[in-house]
Amino acid sequence: MPRIVIVGGGPAGISAAQALAKDLTPNDRTEVVVFEKSKYYYHAVGTPRAVVDADYTKKLFVPYDNAIPTEARSFVKIERAIVTRITATNEVEYTPIGHDDEMVAGPVKRLAYDYLVVATGSTYTVPLKQPKDDFKRSTTEFMMAEVRQQIENAQNILVVGGGATGASVAGEIKSKFPGKKVTLIEGKEKLMGGENVREKFRVRLLKFLKRLNVEVVLGERLTERINGNNYERRTLRTNKGRELVSDIQLLCGGFSPATELIKELDESLVTPQGLIKVNTKLQLDNARYSNIYALGDANNNSAPKHMLFASQQGTHLGKELALVARKTQTNVSKDFPKVEAVPAMVPLGVESSGTVSVGDTPVSEPYRQWPPLKVALQSHLQTSVLSHRH
Repeated sequence: MPRIVIVGGGPAGISAAQALAKDLTPNDRTEVVVFEKSKYYYHAVGTPRAVVDADYTKKLFVPYDNAIPTEARSFVKIERAIVTRITATNEVEYTPIGHDDEMVAGPVKRLAYDYLVVATGSTYTVPLKQPKDDFKRSTTEFMMAEVRQQIENAQNILVVGGGATGASVAGEIKSKFPGKKVTLIEGKEKLMGGENVREKFRVRLLKFLKRLNVEVVLGERLTERINGNNYERRTLRTNKGRELVSDIQLLCGGFSPATELIKELDESLVTPQGLIKVNTKLQLDNARYSNIYALGDANNNSAPKHMLFASQQGTHLGKELALVARKTQTNVSKDFPKVEAVPAMVPLGVESSGTVSVGDTPVSEPYRQWPPLKVALQSHLQTSVLSHRH
């Protein structure tokens, strides 16, 4: 019986598993195992709202209970574990996670695979993403509450990083606390300068932030490196001599792909930027590893590092592997389509008149098309629902 192992239960990994669950049946005699360390899917794109709204925090944690339809649970299983190594003999080594969120003591376990999907994602500033080595829900909730309390106590807030996350965090804070001074600094000359969005969208985003009275500083970098959130009053300077005084500093940056497993397997498969080299079919870019694939934030595919495209990559690969499992084809054959247009939407908070969002498409439209991660819009923020019932 062929076995497909998926490492990571984020948007890419769970989408691949759901596509396999949809396209295969028990009669196809294929086993799918998803290794995921957390009990919950962490909806990271909702965190800007949670840093100002305590009630929203619970919506960031979506149980995996209904991620796989009942009829597929005999051959698609989600196992709580940390994969520690990929061997050269088509095995993964892993350590199970117990109900207490601790690693189970004992010898390292091994599982052979016929096909391996690496969907390990990326790390980011905590708690915008969960800590890499502490995946307890209580830890993330505590850290989120700490950020929220610091924001409430501060009068002058500096947000470092003008990507979608930084813009959203700045907007959420200013919308919730209009009396606080919020400054957003970005080293590039434009907001979301590293993302493939229309110039018109950037202009609108800047306009709306200024309408909220967010002070936006573009084309300047702090002379002192910020490695995380800081909760002390500081005076920082930019490379152009500007002084920025703030009570707290929030880092909205620090994207780092989680690719250590592949780097240990074969260092030549990882780019200098830390991304896994893949071909157009999302296979590792070396014929020796034609049965290993990498998805989402971890790979060097040209698609933007965004939940939408990670999910689409997972669905694409899952469908391809289902054909392989059914012996319709010997390996994946279709290229992942090149992304030509990037839908963009940045939530900026809620005013008395309602939700403020900046987007170049209707707010709900791009999210209705995220199979199999169905999306229910909660206010203006998208909340992933990992359930086959929706």
